[in-house]
Order: sequence, then C-alpha cells, then structure tokens
Amino acid sequence: MNCPNCNAPVFNYNLNIQTDIGKCDACQQVFKLSASFKCPPSQTTFSYELDLSQVPEDMTINKNVDGISLQIKNSIGYGLIASVLPISVFLFFYFFATEVIDFESIDAKILYIIWGFGAIFGGFMIWLFLQSIFGELNINLTNRGGNIEKGIKIFGWHSTYSFDWKTVSGIEEELTYYKNKNQMQPFYKIVIYANQRIEIGESLTDEKRYFVLKYLQYYLGKVKTTGKLQ
Repeated sequence: MNCPNCNAPVFNYNLNIQTDIGKCDACQQVFKLSASFKCPPSQTTFSYELDLSQVPEDMTINKNVDGISLQIKNSIGYGLIASVLPISVFLFFYFFATEVIDFESIDAKILYIIWGFGAIFGGFMIWLFLQSIFGELNINLTNRGGNIEKGIKIFGWHSTYSFDWKTVSGIEEELTYYKNKNQMQPFYKIVIYANQRIEIGESLTDEKRYFVLKYLQYYLGKVKTTGKLQ
C-alpha cells in the first residue's frame, strides 16, 4: 500500500494489522490502516464523458441492436519483444554452455533442475508469445448488463465474467504495489464493483486501460441515468 500523506510505498515491516497502525519511512507519517483501505465507491449520481473518436490502436467498437462491444487486441510488437528476446538470450547462453560445460560430468539431479527450469521458462515464454498474438479482451454490453472475456479464446485459455448493471456501484482504477527486488512496483487494474469483484486491464498499456475505464464508466452512467446504452 502507499502512504496517505506523501503517496510513497509503505513496506510490510511498517504495517501492524493488530494495532491498526502504519508508518511511512519517507515522511515519517503514522496513520491508521483501516482508514487507508479503499472501499467500493458509493455513488448516487453517474456523470461520465467519453470521446469515441479517440479510440486507441488495436481496439474496435461495434454497435448493434443487442448492445455495444469493445474488442481489444494485445500489441503484437511489444509482445514479440517481450517473448522472443528472452528466448533468444536463453538459447544463446544454453548453446554457449554446451560448448563450455561437460554435462556428462554433472550430477543427474542438477541436470534435472536445469532442464526443469528450462522447461518452465520456455513454457512461460511460449504462453507469452501466444498471448501477444492471439490474446484479447472482449467487453460486451447490453441494457441489462455486461459480459467480459479475457485471455486466448482460440485455444480455450480464457476467463468469462458477467455482471448486471443494477448491482454495479462503481467502476474505478485501482493502484496496488508488488515487491520486486526489495522495491515496490506499481500495479494498475480496473475494478468493477458488482455482485462480484471483477478485475481487468492488468496487461493493457496506460492508454488502453484509461480508455477502457472511461468506456465502462460512460455506459454505466448512461444506463443509470437513462436506462439504456444508446
């Protein structure tokens, strides 16, 4: 979590859940943990704006008699770099190692560990490669509610979430932190507060995630105020 005073990340060793106290190393602010937790928004008015002429690249909006759909494809360029580059580096060092290291003299258990790591790493990179080409986020909205699909649908590797507009109290961007090499890194996602908490947009670029957020907020406002999407 981040400090309510200076917004700097607060590390776990400065959080005491039992006493409900947290302390920030950056500004030395002492605060109550319970007062800093973000609760689902309670909104009585819904007024949002959206410029549909500013649709980011790799995103498509379709309107029909049943409702509106937004299709978001992953960026192939970034995905290929993120997947092919680590694979190339791994293969380079692997073949370099085969020329330098005598694998026949290495204990079998160590070889199993090496091959196991290579299999796990390779599997993850293959999934990332496929995600970069075939991965999509589809948001289908009707006057009654919405249906969200994310993942690689062509291979059946996807998740589906549904919600009713009547149960939606708000749609917000949420910022959390995860620890990476003793540093707290920001992690953004879009949260739909409905009959179930729906989280999307974790892998989107900032531009795409912002548009998806405004897109959902805009049609939530239309339904809450007029009862219809269009």
